[in-house]
Amino acid sequence: FNHRDANGLEFPLRGVDDANERRTEENFPHIDMMADRSTPLVRLAMPLDAKELKALADSVSISRMNLTTAHDSGFLVSNYTQRDYSNFVKNVEHFLTIHVGRELVGFLLAYGSEQITDRQREQEEPFVLPQREEPFVLIEQICVSPKAEHRRKGYASLLYKEMYARILHYYDLNPRPIYLAIVNEPANPVSIAFHESMGFEFQEPQINMPRSIFLRDNLAESLDSITTEETKSEACPFYDARASMDPHCVGIGITMYSISPPDGHGLFDANIRVVMKWRQPGIQNIYPRVDDGEARTNIAIEAHTADRTELRFPRYDLNKEDCSQEQYAYIDKSDPHDVITWQQVLRGKFMGIVDNLTLFPADKQELRFAFRMWDNDPDDRCRYFRQLHYADNTPWQLGIKRHVKSLSFSFLAPEVYIDVFEVSQTSRYILKIHVLREATYYLRTVAFPMILITSLSFASIPIDGFGDEVGFNSSLLLTTVAYLFITKDVTPATSEVTILDVITYGALLLSWGLIMLHFIASHSWVGIDEETEQIIGFVICSTTVGVQSFLFLFVYFRYKAILKESSLLGDL
Repeated sequence: FNHRDANGLEFPLRGVDDANERRTEENFPHIDMMADRSTPLVRLAMPLDAKELKALADSVSISRMNLTTAHDSGFLVSNYTQRDYSNFVKNVEHFLTIHVGRELVGFLLAYGSEQITDRQREQEEPFVLPQREEPFVLIEQICVSPKAEHRRKGYASLLYKEMYARILHYYDLNPRPIYLAIVNEPANPVSIAFHESMGFEFQEPQINMPRSIFLRDNLAESLDSITTEETKSEACPFYDARASMDPHCVGIGITMYSISPPDGHGLFDANIRVVMKWRQPGIQNIYPRVDDGEARTNIAIEAHTADRTELRFPRYDLNKEDCSQEQYAYIDKSDPHDVITWQQVLRGKFMGIVDNLTLFPADKQELRFAFRMWDNDPDDRCRYFRQLHYADNTPWQLGIKRHVKSLSFSFLAPEVYIDVFEVSQTSRYILKIHVLREATYYLRTVAFPMILITSLSFASIPIDGFGDEVGFNSSLLLTTVAYLFITKDVTPATSEVTILDVITYGALLLSWGLIMLHFIASHSWVGIDEETEQIIGFVICSTTVGVQSFLFLFVYFRYKAILKESSLLGDL
């Protein structure tokens, strides 16, 4: 089945023949996009989710609701414990959760018929479990938070969209139907109406059957029916289950362990883990999944360096200056059998961007990790990046394992852009970390003392005598020069005139200007009397201190405004 991108181009997502044709035509989706930090994250459940899963399930349990509320909003009947959910997380294949920020807002618990225990069959057949010999997938529970802000947001549909695509890919050789059982007493009309809208069809019941059985097959059609323009895989920046069907799509995620502020040349130190996932048809024949209790099937990278038909590692350029690298690859047991995960740990220097220092110390600089697909081989040119929701068990919006503290900079939350590089016309993935200087430090240590020194110039206005006037202002001039030498290592070396330069050199120019004013006024032929001299001196002092104070406040409020409207690195 195919989809069209925003430009009307159609891209087959599953056929191997079509995928090989795309490798020659290089027709990956040329769409520029930015990942939205507010996008709900759909992922597989993790062990640490068990407590929240239990709490969410309890909030919609029929045992804790009155019948009217249950009838109007839907409910769950299975009272699973936290340990039960922990076991589900560990053992079942299709346990999906959806998060908004840090909050769990829904989940979908499903598993293959192989997971149905003998005890379930003894207790529930033939009244609940579908009667068929062929393998199928059973929906055990689906739940969305009862909070008003999470209702009617399409979260349940997102869970089903991900599950449909996941099942299509996970059981690639043997597509499976999906069954669902809904209790008859008490009636659950909300659940029935929703699942019918998802394409589930009611199956003729047997006599005295306590639950109604619903079936959904033809998952490709099901997936098409609930995929909107905004959630098409190739028009969406995220690597979801549907994107993983395309062997040319590379999911990428970065988790930082440490990162430093940029130096004067824009270089910064970082320790990062890069996770990439892509579909490699046929890899399951070389590395078949073995049910040995291990979480992954390891891949011998060194055995495939000469033949890219077996292991098609993404080839890319990265803005690294000097880095060490460790790498390993595997097939995760939670992924479809032909999806490879490649992890790289990079430690060293990367090249950032230093720009627009005129706003110093209220400037915002950019640290970046920019990956660009190679352009010298059609096998690489046809590939394109998409953002992994999670990397190293870390949400992409978080970006780092722990908060970073710096005395001179604040690190802002990551931004992700996916575009086409103008020169090579290949896909590019950029993760940007903006860093904001701690402006209050420079205001406190440089700008404020300079304003105080400048304001002392008012005291020279009523002084009588040219020698005393010049001596006083000369002392201020020398004091300013001495303070500039003390603080010279605090400010960046740049040819640009910065806001802090205007504040500091304003003090120098004022002292020099007052000395020249006193010198000129000391000559009678100029015609400037003492009163006029004092008025001119007062205007010059007031203007200079006023400009300095305005710039001081501008820097302070700009700094506070940026912090207020931005999230920090390590915050969701």
